[in-house]
Amino acid sequence: MGNARSIKLNGRAYDVCGKLGSGGFSEVYLVQARGSKARYALKVMECQEDEQLQRALMEIQLHRRIAHANVLPLVASEIRMKSHVQHSDVENALTKSKEVLLLFPVFPRGSLQDILNDAAAQKGPAYSQDACIRIFEGIVNGVLEIHQAGLAHRDIKPANVLLTEDDIPVVMDFGSVAPLHICISSHHDAVAMAETAAQFSSGAYRAPELYDECFRGELSAAADVWSLGCLLYAMAFGPFGPFESAVEGIKVLAIRTGTVRFPKSPVYSPGFCMLIQDMLQVEPEARPTLTNVLQRLRTVRRPIAPSLTPHSC
Repeated sequence: MGNARSIKLNGRAYDVCGKLGSGGFSEVYLVQARGSKARYALKVMECQEDEQLQRALMEIQLHRRIAHANVLPLVASEIRMKSHVQHSDVENALTKSKEVLLLFPVFPRGSLQDILNDAAAQKGPAYSQDACIRIFEGIVNGVLEIHQAGLAHRDIKPANVLLTEDDIPVVMDFGSVAPLHICISSHHDAVAMAETAAQFSSGAYRAPELYDECFRGELSAAADVWSLGCLLYAMAFGPFGPFESAVEGIKVLAIRTGTVRFPKSPVYSPGFCMLIQDMLQVEPEARPTLTNVLQRLRTVRRPIAPSLTPHSC
């Protein structure tokens, strides 16, 4: 990566202020443009294999194709060889480049998961139903924009949603993206699909078909609908999704059977919880489309009258 205290990207120097996180073959740093007060998040990917580099290039291409308020914008990018010589030729980059740098805006509030963790520590809901729906609508709109580009996100979870100071959600991390429609016609296809999902998507938010080595059919947008259902559950009853707990970890059997337990709550209406339940149908074709999800969110968005007796969703 060069000097541990500074990084050059497209000829401009950025001073490293700290490390924001790491995962897979990448690390993310908080950086400040030299000679400026502007701060950014810099993702550095060390690509040892062609497949890793191809995924990095797909991530860059997705950012270039999408400009949407609910999708993380890419400020700048650079592809380097080990000698740090930049190549603009993508075919050459696929065989020789080893380091990919992506520069993003920084979000001081952090991720939705950070908000949910803080609320859980204070033993209260993170959001009212109305606020939950408003934020979730933005997330769905961002994912829908990705789908309209012909891609699936495949790793939707609260940790991959950033929040602005005005609570506008921004979907991030496209290292897991895949074609929106993939035909699984053999055991070999299904095993490869499950292995890829295990590597690039979080187990607690992963759709049951992505676990199923006997699956035959078409992987589609429905896998992201499942993950969004888990995310909406976490927003309401978090900090965990419906298939994870601090004690039990990831509950794979519950994922495979679609077994969801809703806590008693005076905050969230039966219609709100029914939408989550419908998004978590085991059969992909039984789940609502994202367009239908947005329509139903508008239907259930209303003030919830105070209740003396908490009802179970």
